[in-house]
Amino acid sequence: MGDEMENGAAELLAEPLSERVAEVLRERIISGQLPAGGKLNERELAADLEVSRIPLREALPLLEAEGFISTEPRRGAVVHSFTYRDAQEVFDLRLQLEPLAASCAARRVSEGASPAALLDALESARTGVNGVQASGRNSDLHEEIVKLADHHLLRRMTGLMNGRVRWLFRLTPERDTPKMWQEHAELVQAIVEGQPALAAALASAHVERGRHDSLPVLAERLPASEDAPAGRNRRRAR
Repeated sequence: MGDEMENGAAELLAEPLSERVAEVLRERIISGQLPAGGKLNERELAADLEVSRIPLREALPLLEAEGFISTEPRRGAVVHSFTYRDAQEVFDLRLQLEPLAASCAARRVSEGASPAALLDALESARTGVNGVQASGRNSDLHEEIVKLADHHLLRRMTGLMNGRVRWLFRLTPERDTPKMWQEHAELVQAIVEGQPALAAALASAHVERGRHDSLPVLAERLPASEDAPAGRNRRRAR
């Protein structure tokens, strides 16, 4: 985590600067380096990232659109306090979008698209099982499926959700097991074999298993709402 902070400025060398600033801040929010409910101090962040306040201010609307921050009167930009309801809503959207992405990806492979990048992502996820980078590699795999699907509107919609999916994965690292990798492997195989219906069914089952296993854990780790302590929603999750 310390290395990430030290390398923050170096990470800003590629892509539009405002997008790179947003990416670094997003990862710091997901990892907890920028705490929930905390105010984003523009002067301190600009100095830390070695940028002017202009790209920093341009990055904030991107983060607000994704729900990572909110702008409050007299306080400015404040980090969103993620809740159990947020987790439920992420799973709701995943159940709708990921089967569609898997189906579209399989259809494209059946039409001649190469699944090479997806297979590379699967192998990367395998080598990361039970490792510190497992959560990030798992989310990379899901994002690679969306890329292969080549569905422009779907990609835009999932783009707003990807950060929260990574947030969920990092909150439940105990789920990064060989069993999860096997689910991923079966899903990727269906895509590589060009079977849209099977790919959609496996994606739906994968997300539903994740919901079933994760929500009781998240009920203990997250408040039900922004003004409630964690654990209040315990009965609802069971």
